[in-house]
Amino acid sequence: MRWRPILKISPKILLPERWQAPLGRVQFKLAKLAAKRPWLVALIAGFPALVIGLLALGYTESIYWGLPWFPLVVWLGWLGFTTVPVFEEKNPVPRQRRRVRDGRLMMMELPGGEFMMGSPNGDDIADDDEKPRHWVTVSGFRMAVTPVTVALYCEIMGGNPPPDAEAQQPVVDVSWYDAIRFCNALSKKEKYKPCYRIIFGRWICDWRADGYRLPTEAEWEYACRAGAKTRYSFGNDPEHLDAYAWYSGNTNSLQPVGMKRPNRWGLHDMHGNVWEWCWDEYGPYSERPQKNPRGLLKLRRSERRVLRGGSFGNPPERLRSAIRSFDEVRDRNFGFRCIRVVPPQL
Repeated sequence: MRWRPILKISPKILLPERWQAPLGRVQFKLAKLAAKRPWLVALIAGFPALVIGLLALGYTESIYWGLPWFPLVVWLGWLGFTTVPVFEEKNPVPRQRRRVRDGRLMMMELPGGEFMMGSPNGDDIADDDEKPRHWVTVSGFRMAVTPVTVALYCEIMGGNPPPDAEAQQPVVDVSWYDAIRFCNALSKKEKYKPCYRIIFGRWICDWRADGYRLPTEAEWEYACRAGAKTRYSFGNDPEHLDAYAWYSGNTNSLQPVGMKRPNRWGLHDMHGNVWEWCWDEYGPYSERPQKNPRGLLKLRRSERRVLRGGSFGNPPERLRSAIRSFDEVRDRNFGFRCIRVVPPQL
C-alpha cells in the first residue's frame, strides 16, 4: 500500500497554482508523520520553541519570542489525531455489500448505515439490559463470514495442527485477551497495522489502524440484524431457527462453521454455535442516538466484556439479535470473529 497526498486549502485562501503542488507535498509528509507519531511531531515542533524561548529570555529578558511556536505545536498535535490515512487499495469498502477475500479470511464488505439497537419496551422476552432501544449509526467495515476456526487460530498463534474433525469448528475456550492478541498477530501476518496496544497496563484500540479487530457491540448487532427489525435476522418466529443456527434444539455440541444458512448479508453463525466476543466493556444503554459507539468510558478498568449471539447450548430466546451477555474469562462456548476497516480512498 502507498500513501497518497491530500491538499485541503480553505476556499478563503487564494494561492497561486504553482504553490499548491509543493504545499500539498509538505502537508502530505506532515500528515503522514503526524498520523503515525503525533506526540513525536509535537515534541519535535516544541523543541525549537523551547530553544527560542530560552534565547529570548537570555538576550531580551522576555520569553514572548517563543510564543509564536505554541500554535504550531497545537496544530501539529491536532493534525495527528484528525488526519485520515489514505491508501491506494484495489478493494475499498463499496456502497454495496459484497464478498471478498481479505488475506486468510473470507469477509463481507458492509456499507455503513443506521439501525435501531436493542429491543422495544413491549418485547416480553427481552432482558432489561437490551433497553432502551435507540438509534445507532455505524461506518462501513468488513466482517468475517464465519467465526475464527481452530485451524486458523493454530496457524497464526502456533500449536499442533488440529484433527480434521475439529479444524473447521470455531475456536473456543479463548478469553477476550486471547482474541485481541490473535487480531494483532493476524494483522502482522498480513502486513497491516495492528489495532491493539497496551498503555499503562490497559489495552487500547487504535481506531485508525487498518488491521483486524473485534467488532464493537454496535457493529456486531448491525451486521447480525442485516437490516431486520425483528427478533432474529430472518423474522420473529423461532420455528425457522433450525435453518440458520446451531442451538439446544438441534445439537448438544460444537459444529463446523458455515453449515447453516447465512443471514441476508451473507454472514454465517451470527445466531448460535458460539458466543462471540466484542470490544466493549459491558454497561447499560443510553436512549440518545449514537454514532460509532465504542462502549462506556470508565476510569476504572472493567474485566466484563460483551458477548453476543448465543451458543449451541442455549434455547431460542438466547439467540436473538439483541441478546447481550458478558464475562471475564474463557469458556467452552466463547469464540470470536474479526472485522477490518479498509482505509478510505481518494
